[in-house]
Formats: sequence, structure tokens, C-alpha cells
Amino acid sequence: MKRKIELKIDILEKNKIAYQVKISKAKRFRLYFNSLGILMISYPIGTKYSSLIEFIENNIEWVIKKAVAASSKMITYNNDSQQYVLGHPYQLKINISKTNRIDLIDNLMLVSVNKMEQVRMKIIEWRYEQAEIIFQEMLYQCFLKMEIELQKYPKLIIKSSKSKWGCCYFNENKIMLNVALTQVPPMLIEYVICHELTHFIVHNHSKEFHLKLSTYIPNEKNIIDETSKDNLYDYNYDNKADNNYDYNDYN
Repeated sequence: MKRKIELKIDILEKNKIAYQVKISKAKRFRLYFNSLGILMISYPIGTKYSSLIEFIENNIEWVIKKAVAASSKMITYNNDSQQYVLGHPYQLKINISKTNRIDLIDNLMLVSVNKMEQVRMKIIEWRYEQAEIIFQEMLYQCFLKMEIELQKYPKLIIKSSKSKWGCCYFNENKIMLNVALTQVPPMLIEYVICHELTHFIVHNHSKEFHLKLSTYIPNEKNIIDETSKDNLYDYNYDNKADNNYDYNDYN
């Protein structure tokens, strides 16, 4: 079990890097950035303070490099920051008012809230609402294409995930779609849905699976290549600031 320690580390303070220090039963130092972009530092019981500082100073270049990378992946909710909706970038404009709504006008995402602190949760809430509408409609359209091979209409679950765009629970007749898909173009959402529906027919990622999927998504490879080229796999999503996605399931 790790115990949080209050320590001031000058070199991290100087470089404006948020950090937390913990004592660990492990025998080695450990540095890593958590999903909130905070540098987590753990060190063995009995370690001298000077040894900890020396270790951090010796690795400060790595820390700074990783801090910049972590920062670039974090969603920001300030005026003029960017939000993606169905593959289209929108510039965020915040309006403090008595209303509570989100409107997409031209290239702007207009967010009206009572307080600045509400912006993040309002956008997340809005994404879930949009996902319910968009995903249900697209699931229905994809099901119609594949209906001849599917036994019954599956239940849709929408949630956030740091590891998959979607998941098929074929024994329970339901699929999960990641709310982060609200950021990407419709063709990728359609691909993910058909991918998961195909798992009701073939329960693995064998050649048979991809052959079957190709009857419904004949341009599977082109979609992957095109979306990769456009860096769609690098879209950020604030899953409570969780943005470490792994898309290998679709490669």
C-alpha cells in the first residue's frame, strides 16, 4: 500500500510540473504520469530525501518531455480551445448565463452555463446525449444491412473506455460503444458498429471474421488507413481526463 507524502521538489516546481509523492513497498523508484497529467513519484521505504531528489534531477529531461506529451493530450475547456464532433473541429465559446445548453453554429461550439466550473461536465453530458441519438440510429441502419445473419437486435450500451472503441458481448446480445466515438467521422462509427455486430457471427478476429466484415464494410483497410492518416486515432476525449486509448482491436 502506498502512502501519500507532502514534499516540495524545487526542480519540479521550477518547471511547473504537478506531482505527487508516495512511499511504496517496492524496491525501486518509479516515475509515471497518471491520466490527469500528474507526475506520480513513488520511492522505497527508508529512502533518503537527497537520493530521491538526485533520482528526479537525473531524469528531469524525461520528465519534462513526458509532461509536454501528457499536456498535449489533455482536453482543455477554455475559450477558443478545440472540440471535435463527428470529425469536425469546433472552436469552444463559453457564455456565462442563466441558460444551460450547447449549440453548434458554423465552426463554433457555444456552451452556455451558469459557472465556468460547469463547462467540462456540461460537454461530457452533452456528448452522452448525442451518442445516444447518433449511435442508436447508426446501429439500426447497420443492423438492417446485416439482419439476415443476426438473430435479434442487440442492446446498446454507451460508456467511456480507455482501451476500446467498442466491445461485443455476444452471450448477452449487447454491444458497447465508446462515447469518444462522438468525436470521429460517421464512417468510422459505422465501421466500429459493423465490426462489433460481426462478432455475433464470428467470435474472434480470424480471417473468417475479416472476410465476413468485408461483405458489409468492403473498404475496411481504406477506412483504417484514411483515419490513421488524419490522426483520428489521436483524438482526445476527457473520460474524467482519461485519454490513453488503445485501438489495436481494429488493426
